[in-house]
Amino acid sequence: MVDNVFDAKEKLLSTLSWKENPFVKDLRQSDKEGFLTYYYAIDAGKVVEKLAFDAKACLLLGPKGVGKTSALHYISYSLPEGEFDKVMFKEPPETLNALADELGFNRITGISFIPFLSSKRDVTRQELARYLRNKYNIKKLLMLVDEAQLGTEMYMEFKYLLDEVANLRIVFSALDKSKFPDSLLHLIGSGNIFSRNKFTKGEMTSIIEHRISAVGGKAPAPFGEKELSKILTEQNLLSPRYVFDELNNHLAKLALGEEKIEPYGDDLVIQSAIQRSKQSPQLTDYAFTTSHAPWWQMLSPSQKAVIAQLVSGDGLTLHDLMDKTSLTQNTVFNALYQLRGDDEAERERKPEVPFPLVMAKQQFVGKRKKNLYFNNNKIKNVLTTH
Repeated sequence: MVDNVFDAKEKLLSTLSWKENPFVKDLRQSDKEGFLTYYYAIDAGKVVEKLAFDAKACLLLGPKGVGKTSALHYISYSLPEGEFDKVMFKEPPETLNALADELGFNRITGISFIPFLSSKRDVTRQELARYLRNKYNIKKLLMLVDEAQLGTEMYMEFKYLLDEVANLRIVFSALDKSKFPDSLLHLIGSGNIFSRNKFTKGEMTSIIEHRISAVGGKAPAPFGEKELSKILTEQNLLSPRYVFDELNNHLAKLALGEEKIEPYGDDLVIQSAIQRSKQSPQLTDYAFTTSHAPWWQMLSPSQKAVIAQLVSGDGLTLHDLMDKTSLTQNTVFNALYQLRGDDEAERERKPEVPFPLVMAKQQFVGKRKKNLYFNNNKIKNVLTTH
């Protein structure tokens, strides 16, 4: 049974053309290149930009599990070795002496051939600043301080060093900034403080797609919009870790045959066409493709959802589309407005899309005259049988 499980996993990875499972790796310390390949930078990328343009310090804020430590590793790995020396602290040093030891300052007093007869003296902040100025008069030193909310005794020491050492840079990560003194926050600057307590669906989708692409897959397959909508809940959007757990559960069900991989699972129009073909025996031998309509990928999810529901050609009202897509009235209305080619800004943003893709006809529905929406004949350029 165990062998069958592993065989099923390998078969699934082969079917997906994945080199490995992209949702289980923690390469932060063991594999720099692998980590940079898998990691999708959001806030961390902004910090790298700030440091590249000589920000003195940055602060990452957010609850546990939101990815602050991974962000620090990304920042460390992304800065050029020739310009920066980097020192990572899992938590702030408790004293100035401990910080000096970590930075290579020699505090040993006395000369003895017997090591235990030597002693270490206390260092002053002025001595440490002078040592760092002399050592880093050309190259920069970056200190990455994780769990910085624990280092209240060191806040003013950090501020002093930032003031006195021109080539010193510090990136802090902390649960919140409530314990940071105003003077240190002022030195960091509001523009260099990045707060993260959850991710948007768009951000998390980009993280997922990046990971799949990193192992040779074609994102977002095998996760269609239906699966992702179930996974990307408010709770799971708090941390990529929660989402990865759900994705792995879904992969396990696929590997064991408990769920099926739907072809073109990420494409609503093709999925709609496939469902219709299942209901029409004469069409069961056909497949559908958008391969010669590259502009299709430029449409928004709501635009694709509307077009998918209009595939039948029977015509739908605004409220019909709301019911079938589970989108709000405003979202459906805007999608129709854009698809009809009435939004000049949308046409300018997407010149490759052959608007209008949807047309409206006024017809009596019951005793009332309403707009019925249909796909334009141009949609035939999307749905092609072969």
